[in-house]
Amino acid sequence: MKKIFVLLFFLGNIVVGLAQNQMQQNAIKSFTENYNNNDFEKIYASFSTRMKNARTKKQYLDFFSRVKKERGSLRSTELTNYQENNQKSKAQYIGNFDYGTAIIKISMNAQNEIIGFYIVKENLL
Repeated sequence: MKKIFVLLFFLGNIVVGLAQNQMQQNAIKSFTENYNNNDFEKIYASFSTRMKNARTKKQYLDFFSRVKKERGSLRSTELTNYQENNQKSKAQYIGNFDYGTAIIKISMNAQNEIIGFYIVKENLL
């Protein structure tokens, strides 16, 4: 019985991974590369106009700098949830950083622009 649950767990993760579209795969790969290279300008450039108007460029760049200082480089990501509807896609990842983990959420529109981006520290229980 225990083997069945383990098998179902792994199959569930495989299905979620296969469901992720190419746009999201490119987005997390690009984010990881630019974040680790401190090229926050490129991350900002991938934001939609609405995202850019929501906060100043400096606020976004300061945010990424603060996360980098607190968490270090992003070592790996694991897709935990993916949804696609109305020409939007939403993906949630567990990000493994040098100094801990955080949940990374990326929403994208059909034009391959980021329309939602969050990094949330995981709660300690």
